[in-house]
Amino acid sequence: MHLQKKSSWFLALLTLIAVISVFYLMDSTKQSKEDITLPVDAGQKAAIQSVTKEVSSPSSLFEETRLQVSNERNQIRQKLTQKITSDESFVEEKNMASMEIETLNKEESTEAILEKQIKSLGFPDALVQIEGEDVSVTVMAKEVSKYQANEIIYLVKEEYEDANVQVKFGANNY
Repeated sequence: MHLQKKSSWFLALLTLIAVISVFYLMDSTKQSKEDITLPVDAGQKAAIQSVTKEVSSPSSLFEETRLQVSNERNQIRQKLTQKITSDESFVEEKNMASMEIETLNKEESTEAILEKQIKSLGFPDALVQIEGEDVSVTVMAKEVSKYQANEIIYLVKEEYEDANVQVKFGANNY
């Protein structure tokens, strides 16, 4: 029993660190390069600018959606963490809550990986949303071929095998 309490506290702490890290990353992408006042040489400044361009999204709609999904997931994580740390919850409930947190974390990391892979195909931005077995991919593009759509579906299936993939293309804010 003592080991389970340590495990649940460790899981709660790890979850809290993950939530804070995501919040910090989301907050840091909003910073403009003028806000950075560190003394850097010209080479470092060029590297910082290229990283900023890589992280920032050309679509404010995608960023808003990512932030909204992240906030919803953080609220779910908080509720699950409360359930885990509660003395009133049974062991089975605590185990289910920690499995749900694990699933949320896996979905979040898979979405980020897929977005990066899709961007590497030459698209300016992509938004991947995973809900259970359904994976919705929205890609910024002016024109898209069936070959590109199939390539995106193939990428998703490689990462998330049992997925029902839906690919949408939009030129909004592009």
